[in-house]
Amino acid sequence: MIRALETFSFGLFLIGWLLLGAFGTWTETAPFWIGAPMLWLAALCGLFSIRAGLQGKLSRSCTVLVMLFTAYILARALSAEVVYLARPDVVFCATAFIGWVLTAARYDKPRHRFALLVVWSLLILGNLGMGLWQQHMNPNANSLSFLGFGRDFKDAVFSGFFPNSNHLCGFLELTAFPLLAVAVFGRVHSFVRVLCAVVFVAAAAAVALSTSRGGGLAFGVGVVIFGAVAGVLHLMRKRRAGGGGASTGWIFAAMAVVCSVIGWITWTQLEAKFGEGDVFKNLNGRTELWSRAHEQWLESPVTGTGARSFEYYETRYRDLDTQWITWSETDVNARFAHNDWVQVLADYGVIGLLLAAAVLGLHCWKALSFLLADAHRAASRAGGFFSDYRGAIVLGSLCGMIAFAIHCMADFQMHIGVNAVLAAAVLGFMANPGRAELDDGTAPVRAPGRAWRASATCAAAVPAAVLGWCFLPWAIGDFQYYKARGVYDEALTLDRLFYAAGKMQEATESDPVNYEAWQYWGYAYSGSAQLFDGSPRFQEPYIKKALDHFRSAHRLYPQNADISATVGRMLDSLGRYDEAEEWYLKALAWGDGSRLIHWYYADHLQAMKRYDEALHHYWRILHKHKYGGFKRVSIQRSIDRCNELKKQQAAPLPP
Repeated sequence: MIRALETFSFGLFLIGWLLLGAFGTWTETAPFWIGAPMLWLAALCGLFSIRAGLQGKLSRSCTVLVMLFTAYILARALSAEVVYLARPDVVFCATAFIGWVLTAARYDKPRHRFALLVVWSLLILGNLGMGLWQQHMNPNANSLSFLGFGRDFKDAVFSGFFPNSNHLCGFLELTAFPLLAVAVFGRVHSFVRVLCAVVFVAAAAAVALSTSRGGGLAFGVGVVIFGAVAGVLHLMRKRRAGGGGASTGWIFAAMAVVCSVIGWITWTQLEAKFGEGDVFKNLNGRTELWSRAHEQWLESPVTGTGARSFEYYETRYRDLDTQWITWSETDVNARFAHNDWVQVLADYGVIGLLLAAAVLGLHCWKALSFLLADAHRAASRAGGFFSDYRGAIVLGSLCGMIAFAIHCMADFQMHIGVNAVLAAAVLGFMANPGRAELDDGTAPVRAPGRAWRASATCAAAVPAAVLGWCFLPWAIGDFQYYKARGVYDEALTLDRLFYAAGKMQEATESDPVNYEAWQYWGYAYSGSAQLFDGSPRFQEPYIKKALDHFRSAHRLYPQNADISATVGRMLDSLGRYDEAEEWYLKALAWGDGSRLIHWYYADHLQAMKRYDEALHHYWRILHKHKYGGFKRVSIQRSIDRCNELKKQQAAPLPP
């Protein structure tokens, strides 16, 4: 019975990985719910079948450090100011810890490790196929259309299951290198090695076609590190074994040729997108993001300002004079620092950064120590590069994790659900290389670490039970919100806006802390009021309803400058100018760099007959709209109108 439960648990684990790899590829929790519960159930089943699989060695230092890091992140996230923003950090971190425990403490037999590699291989091929379909057939294709998720294909033509090609590359870095190591060093059937090599080439081709500069560089660094380690191991074996290894030399030569070809393709793709000689000319505003994160860190250096707080602190440190990026004349309010290490420092302080660095460093040290010892043991026996399959998987995990950590310096990989859990699983390979015995049905040899495996299993069951208990209302609320958002985005008539408002109401009833649902509920009513433009008597009831919902959104997210400015705009339309002034000042305190907020405030000042102040704000935002277009024309008209009213105010009264 216990063995059957353990097998059932492992089946849930693999299904969860398939679903996470196909759907949990976004920063939001909505698609993450599709696969994550499978991992939680696997953790709970592992608790009930704990007697079936507590053999094998697990590093106790890694276990303690991972538990400390997880506990600190969860504690800081659960005490965050904005619950809805912090919730993805809670869910992703807890699920990543569960993934680490299942990989490191539960499923460490050869069949477990290779089954997981098979699942990752299928996901690699699936991403390649989806990317080619996006590139040549349907650029808007994605696996989450049924949830209402769109895909911005203007920036990323090839991104597979991911909305962004950078995050696709992060996934490929972690999954491809263990396959490469098995292809080169794995003591498995030659047919399996060939298949692993083919899948690695597919992953490299996907990186080349993705036009991700950070992904291409990080993947290249991983290949270089792998080649260097492989060369050292080859020389060590040749010296100790006395010759031989000619076939391995040919394998290295073939690898070099393939990697050179893929590198040339990658560079050609990058130059086609960014222009010849301009591939690394700019970093898309990343240095400005890091500067804002540094200012945020100074607010609370030790413990940080809270989970996902970069989203609103970044706008606080920006004004209209700040050089910033805009798309289609719209200000870009960054949600992430595009550097996970910098964002951990800003959100979780020095403590969080040191714990994260310690987790990574200790796991890499354990992996390297195992590789050196196992390679020395294998060389002394003249039996190959490694004594069994474990050395290849640990080597690939080490190279992939180093490449991934480097890529995290230019992107927000750890805020993508599947990549966070995947990184934890790869660290699990490094914390526990696996069982040395062949899976021949014989009883495994008990080794030190059983108590730590039991402790980790029990610790993983706690967040799994909590998440399993709480996720259903969250999942229903997320699903209803994105369905309602799809209705709102296409609503052009009064009845469709009413329908969208009803759907947003259902979302808020299921998930009361979803400030976005409250906000778009207000937008649905304000849009209805605009359809009665010129009829104040019909507009007023809708504006008052919209105002109530915007205020509800503000209570959940008081640092959101756009919500505050929208409340001020609604009060202006009701003629309550003095009350609106307070809301505009709140908006400017958190979003002084937003041109839209200055535009709203200038209109407010003009309505209050403070023409000089209004002109000051109009001229500032006109200067930021440099390229003409509808917005610049509209601002110029507002300036002309304001000047005309100013002259009328200054003109002497007729006799």
